[in-house]
Amino acid sequence: MNPGAFRHRLYVEAPYETPDGAGGVTRAFETLALVWGLIEPLGGSEAMSQDRLAQRLTHRITIRAFSGLTAAHRLRKGQRLFEIRTIREDVPARRLMTLQCEEIAP
Repeated sequence: MNPGAFRHRLYVEAPYETPDGAGGVTRAFETLALVWGLIEPLGGSEAMSQDRLAQRLTHRITIRAFSGLTAAHRLRKGQRLFEIRTIREDVPARRLMTLQCEEIAP
């Protein structure tokens, strides 16, 4: 793959939880790293959810291998957030990772 294709600056964010004082937790995200990647739109769909039209946008994001990355993490590019749905490693070289992601509203 052409190294110039990795032109999107993405932040890897990990979730953490803090007690809310009422027996529950509040989930937030902290930035772990900055990576460069390629974002390719795959498609979109619309569906009714709670009496309103909701859009679902999916993307394939390719990054260099990142140790410890799981589907619990997410990626951020400016105000855009991407939830990781699946991770596929480039085998046997294991130099790249292909992520199937869904863009979510912040």
